[in-house]
Amino acid sequence: MAIYQQCDLSFTRDDVEQHGTVRIEQTQAGGRTRYQAIVEGTPLHGTYGGFAESVELALDFLNLALQAEGADAIHFACHPVT
Repeated sequence: MAIYQQCDLSFTRDDVEQHGTVRIEQTQAGGRTRYQAIVEGTPLHGTYGGFAESVELALDFLNLALQAEGADAIHFACHPVT
């Protein structure tokens, strides 16, 4: 898996604001490009969303996973990896 983008992440959980990063990995499977977003540097380190066909959908899946872990006010600021 290659890291395609990285994002700054902020969210609140248990009324505490958290900051970390998200790496978006790009893979090839069956001739199709897929993306997966994974949290780093927060108490929810390792939380990930499902494989998606776009970066936006990968972040949507991660957003749902973070909500399931009790996070709210989730905000991503992404930039390409050079």
